[in-house]
Amino acid sequence: MKTIFLVAMLATLFSLASAQDARTLPPAAIGQRVVSPAIPGRPPLMAPDWQPNPPSLPFCPPKTCLYYAGDFESSESAADALFNANDTGLSLEGQAWVGVKPTRVALVTGSTFNELFTAGFAGTNPAVFQTQTGITTGNPGKLICETSGNATLTVYGESDFGLVQSSYTVKKLKKACKVQAGSKGATYVNLLPASDNGYGYLVNTDSTNHVGWTNDADDCYFNGTAFNVEYVPCTTQGTFDLLSIALTGKP
Repeated sequence: MKTIFLVAMLATLFSLASAQDARTLPPAAIGQRVVSPAIPGRPPLMAPDWQPNPPSLPFCPPKTCLYYAGDFESSESAADALFNANDTGLSLEGQAWVGVKPTRVALVTGSTFNELFTAGFAGTNPAVFQTQTGITTGNPGKLICETSGNATLTVYGESDFGLVQSSYTVKKLKKACKVQAGSKGATYVNLLPASDNGYGYLVNTDSTNHVGWTNDADDCYFNGTAFNVEYVPCTTQGTFDLLSIALTGKP
Protein backbone atom coordinates (compact mmCIF):
# COMPACT_ATOMS: atom_id res chain seq x y z
CA MET A 1 0.00 0.00 0.00
CA LYS A 2 1.10 3.54 -0.59
CA THR A 3 0.05 6.68 1.20
CA ILE A 4 -1.96 9.23 -0.74
CA PHE A 5 -2.44 12.95 -0.16
CA LEU A 6 -2.48 14.01 3.53
CA VAL A 7 -5.50 16.10 4.46
CA ALA A 8 -3.47 17.81 7.22
CA MET A 9 -0.22 17.56 9.13
CA LEU A 10 -0.46 15.01 11.93
CA ALA A 11 -0.74 16.20 15.52
CA THR A 12 0.96 14.32 18.35
CA LEU A 13 -0.74 10.96 18.81
CA PHE A 14 -1.14 8.67 21.76
CA SER A 15 0.00 5.09 21.22
CA LEU A 16 -2.49 2.79 19.50
CA ALA A 17 -2.68 0.69 22.64
CA SER A 18 -3.64 3.70 24.75
CA ALA A 19 -6.20 4.76 22.18
CA GLN A 20 -7.83 1.34 22.20
CA ASP A 21 -7.78 1.15 26.01
CA ALA A 22 -9.63 4.47 26.29
CA ARG A 23 -11.56 4.16 23.05
CA THR A 24 -14.83 5.99 22.65
CA LEU A 25 -16.63 5.45 19.37
CA PRO A 26 -17.39 8.46 17.20
CA PRO A 27 -21.04 8.91 16.20
CA ALA A 28 -22.27 7.06 13.13
CA ALA A 29 -23.55 10.38 11.80
CA ILE A 30 -22.80 14.06 12.30
CA GLY A 31 -25.19 16.94 11.76
CA GLN A 32 -26.70 19.99 13.37
CA ARG A 33 -27.17 18.18 16.68
CA VAL A 34 -24.03 16.00 16.74
CA VAL A 35 -20.89 17.84 15.74
CA SER A 36 -17.91 16.37 17.59
CA PRO A 37 -16.74 12.95 16.36
CA ALA A 38 -13.43 13.12 18.27
CA ILE A 39 -12.08 9.92 19.83
CA PRO A 40 -9.11 9.44 22.17
CA GLY A 41 -5.82 8.91 20.36
CA ARG A 42 -6.79 11.03 17.37
CA PRO A 43 -5.63 14.57 16.54
CA PRO A 44 -8.15 17.41 16.97
CA LEU A 45 -10.61 18.01 14.18
CA MET A 46 -9.73 20.46 11.43
CA ALA A 47 -11.15 23.97 11.27
CA PRO A 48 -13.67 24.56 8.46
CA ASP A 49 -12.13 25.43 5.12
CA TRP A 50 -14.65 27.23 2.90
CA GLN A 51 -14.17 27.49 -0.84
CA PRO A 52 -16.55 28.01 -3.76
CA ASN A 53 -17.38 25.04 -5.92
CA PRO A 54 -15.52 25.00 -9.24
CA PRO A 55 -17.52 25.82 -12.40
CA SER A 56 -17.19 22.20 -13.50
CA LEU A 57 -17.07 18.85 -11.70
CA PRO A 58 -13.43 17.68 -11.81
CA PHE A 59 -14.41 14.18 -10.68
CA CYS A 60 -17.23 13.79 -13.20
CA PRO A 61 -16.17 15.10 -16.64
CA PRO A 62 -18.98 15.50 -19.23
CA LYS A 63 -17.83 12.69 -21.54
CA THR A 64 -17.83 10.00 -18.85
CA CYS A 65 -20.13 11.36 -16.12
CA LEU A 66 -22.93 8.84 -15.63
CA TYR A 67 -24.27 10.25 -12.40
CA TYR A 68 -23.63 12.86 -9.73
CA ALA A 69 -26.12 13.15 -6.88
CA GLY A 70 -25.16 16.75 -6.08
CA ASP A 71 -23.16 19.02 -3.77
CA PHE A 72 -23.21 19.30 0.00
CA GLU A 73 -24.93 22.49 1.18
CA SER A 74 -23.90 23.25 4.75
CA SER A 75 -26.47 26.03 5.04
CA GLU A 76 -29.30 23.51 4.82
CA SER A 77 -31.02 22.90 8.16
CA ALA A 78 -30.81 19.14 7.51
CA ALA A 79 -27.11 19.15 6.55
CA ASP A 80 -25.45 16.02 7.87
CA ALA A 81 -22.96 13.30 6.99
CA LEU A 82 -22.74 9.54 7.51
CA PHE A 83 -19.70 7.51 8.57
CA ASN A 84 -18.06 5.82 5.56
CA ALA A 85 -14.49 4.69 6.17
CA ASN A 86 -12.17 1.96 7.37
CA ASP A 87 -9.84 3.22 10.10
CA THR A 88 -7.51 0.23 10.25
CA GLY A 89 -5.56 1.70 13.17
CA LEU A 90 -8.62 1.41 15.38
CA SER A 91 -10.42 -1.43 13.55
CA LEU A 92 -13.26 0.99 12.98
CA GLU A 93 -15.31 0.45 9.83
CA GLY A 94 -18.69 1.63 8.57
CA GLN A 95 -20.12 1.54 5.06
CA ALA A 96 -22.75 3.70 3.35
CA TRP A 97 -24.40 1.74 0.53
CA VAL A 98 -26.01 4.23 -1.86
CA GLY A 99 -28.77 3.17 -4.23
CA VAL A 100 -28.70 4.15 -7.91
CA LYS A 101 -31.21 3.44 -10.67
CA PRO A 102 -29.92 4.14 -14.20
CA THR A 103 -32.37 4.17 -17.08
CA ARG A 104 -30.43 1.36 -18.75
CA VAL A 105 -27.48 -0.94 -18.04
CA ALA A 106 -24.22 0.98 -17.55
CA LEU A 107 -20.55 0.17 -16.95
CA VAL A 108 -18.97 2.00 -14.02
CA THR A 109 -15.23 2.60 -14.44
CA GLY A 110 -14.67 5.24 -11.74
CA SER A 111 -16.27 6.70 -8.62
CA THR A 112 -16.13 9.63 -6.18
CA PHE A 113 -17.49 9.94 -2.64
CA ASN A 114 -17.47 13.47 -1.19
CA GLU A 115 -16.60 13.19 2.49
CA LEU A 116 -15.72 15.26 5.56
CA PHE A 117 -12.41 13.88 6.86
CA THR A 118 -10.80 14.10 10.29
CA ALA A 119 -7.45 15.83 10.70
CA GLY A 120 -4.53 13.60 9.85
CA PHE A 121 -6.51 11.32 7.52
CA ALA A 122 -4.01 9.66 5.18
CA GLY A 123 -5.67 7.40 2.64
CA THR A 124 -4.10 4.12 1.61
CA ASN A 125 -4.32 2.50 -1.80
CA PRO A 126 -5.87 0.59 -3.38
CA ALA A 127 -9.38 1.75 -2.49
CA VAL A 128 -12.16 -0.85 -2.61
CA PHE A 129 -15.31 -0.33 -4.71
CA GLN A 130 -18.26 -2.72 -4.50
CA THR A 131 -21.80 -3.09 -5.83
CA GLN A 132 -24.65 -5.11 -4.35
CA THR A 133 -28.30 -5.71 -5.19
CA GLY A 134 -31.25 -6.79 -3.08
CA ILE A 135 -30.23 -5.10 0.17
CA THR A 136 -32.95 -5.02 2.80
CA THR A 137 -32.89 -4.25 6.51
CA GLY A 138 -30.49 -6.70 8.16
CA ASN A 139 -29.67 -8.34 4.82
CA PRO A 140 -26.60 -7.51 2.67
CA GLY A 141 -28.21 -8.82 -0.48
CA LYS A 142 -25.99 -10.14 -3.26
CA LEU A 143 -22.47 -8.96 -4.06
CA ILE A 144 -22.36 -8.23 -7.78
CA CYS A 145 -18.96 -6.62 -8.30
CA GLU A 146 -15.84 -6.04 -6.21
CA THR A 147 -12.83 -4.17 -7.55
CA SER A 148 -10.37 -1.46 -6.55
CA GLY A 149 -8.25 1.40 -7.82
CA ASN A 150 -5.83 4.11 -6.74
CA ALA A 151 -7.65 6.95 -5.01
CA THR A 152 -6.80 10.64 -4.77
CA LEU A 153 -8.01 13.30 -2.34
CA THR A 154 -8.94 16.81 -3.48
CA VAL A 155 -10.49 19.50 -1.29
CA TYR A 156 -13.93 20.27 -2.71
CA GLY A 157 -16.93 22.40 -1.88
CA GLU A 158 -18.16 23.49 1.52
CA SER A 159 -16.75 22.08 4.75
CA ASP A 160 -18.56 21.90 8.08
CA PHE A 161 -18.63 20.53 11.63
CA GLY A 162 -14.91 21.30 12.02
CA LEU A 163 -14.02 18.90 9.20
CA VAL A 164 -12.72 19.56 5.69
CA GLN A 165 -14.65 18.16 2.73
CA SER A 166 -12.64 16.37 0.05
CA SER A 167 -13.47 14.33 -3.02
CA TYR A 168 -12.23 10.76 -2.59
CA THR A 169 -11.86 9.69 -6.23
CA VAL A 170 -10.86 6.58 -8.13
CA LYS A 171 -10.61 7.62 -11.77
CA LYS A 172 -9.98 4.11 -13.10
CA LEU A 173 -11.14 0.92 -11.44
CA LYS A 174 -9.23 -2.27 -12.17
CA LYS A 175 -12.34 -3.67 -13.78
CA ALA A 176 -15.64 -2.14 -14.84
CA CYS A 177 -18.72 -2.91 -12.77
CA LYS A 178 -22.03 -3.41 -14.56
CA VAL A 179 -24.99 -1.60 -13.04
CA GLN A 180 -28.46 -2.94 -13.82
CA ALA A 181 -31.32 -0.84 -15.14
CA GLY A 182 -33.43 0.72 -12.41
CA SER A 183 -36.51 -1.13 -13.58
CA LYS A 184 -34.92 -4.24 -12.03
CA GLY A 185 -34.36 -2.53 -8.70
CA ALA A 186 -31.57 -0.41 -7.26
CA THR A 187 -27.89 -1.23 -7.39
CA TYR A 188 -26.12 -0.21 -4.18
CA VAL A 189 -22.58 1.14 -4.46
CA ASN A 190 -19.84 1.76 -1.91
CA LEU A 191 -16.39 3.33 -2.23
CA LEU A 192 -14.56 2.92 1.08
CA PRO A 193 -11.74 5.30 2.13
CA ALA A 194 -9.15 3.44 4.21
CA SER A 195 -6.52 4.87 6.53
CA ASP A 196 -4.52 3.81 9.57
CA ASN A 197 -5.05 7.25 11.08
CA GLY A 198 -8.46 8.81 10.61
CA TYR A 199 -11.88 8.43 9.03
CA GLY A 200 -14.53 10.31 7.10
CA TYR A 201 -18.23 11.06 6.77
CA LEU A 202 -20.08 10.91 3.43
CA VAL A 203 -22.03 14.16 3.03
CA ASN A 204 -25.65 14.51 2.05
CA THR A 205 -26.92 16.74 -0.76
CA ASP A 206 -29.96 18.75 -1.78
CA SER A 207 -29.26 17.88 -5.45
CA THR A 208 -27.36 21.12 -6.22
CA ASN A 209 -25.34 20.51 -9.44
CA HIS A 210 -27.01 17.13 -9.93
CA VAL A 211 -25.99 15.39 -13.20
CA GLY A 212 -27.24 12.28 -15.02
CA TRP A 213 -29.57 9.58 -13.70
CA THR A 214 -32.56 10.59 -11.60
CA ASN A 215 -31.67 10.61 -7.92
CA ASP A 216 -32.92 7.57 -6.00
CA ALA A 217 -34.10 9.32 -2.85
CA ASP A 218 -34.29 7.59 0.54
CA ASP A 219 -32.56 4.48 -0.80
CA CYS A 220 -29.39 3.92 1.19
CA TYR A 221 -28.21 1.48 3.85
CA PHE A 222 -25.62 1.82 6.60
CA ASN A 223 -23.60 -1.18 7.77
CA GLY A 224 -21.15 -1.10 10.66
CA THR A 225 -20.54 -3.81 13.23
CA ALA A 226 -18.49 -1.32 15.27
CA PHE A 227 -21.69 0.71 15.61
CA ASN A 228 -23.81 -2.37 16.36
CA VAL A 229 -25.85 -2.04 13.19
CA GLU A 230 -26.21 -4.34 10.21
CA TYR A 231 -27.67 -2.90 7.02
CA VAL A 232 -30.13 -0.41 8.41
CA PRO A 233 -31.72 2.36 6.31
CA CYS A 234 -29.52 5.47 6.34
CA THR A 235 -32.59 7.46 7.37
CA THR A 236 -32.42 5.75 10.78
CA GLN A 237 -29.15 7.61 11.36
CA GLY A 238 -30.24 11.09 10.21
CA THR A 239 -31.73 13.00 7.30
CA PHE A 240 -30.09 11.01 4.53
CA ASP A 241 -32.42 11.15 1.57
CA LEU A 242 -29.48 11.69 -0.85
CA LEU A 243 -25.71 11.32 -0.50
CA SER A 244 -23.01 13.06 -2.56
CA ILE A 245 -21.49 10.43 -4.84
CA ALA A 246 -20.46 10.34 -8.50
CA LEU A 247 -20.05 7.48 -10.98
CA THR A 248 -18.18 7.64 -14.27
CA GLY A 249 -18.06 5.16 -17.13
CA LYS A 250 -20.01 4.12 -20.20
CA PRO A 251 -23.81 4.22 -20.59
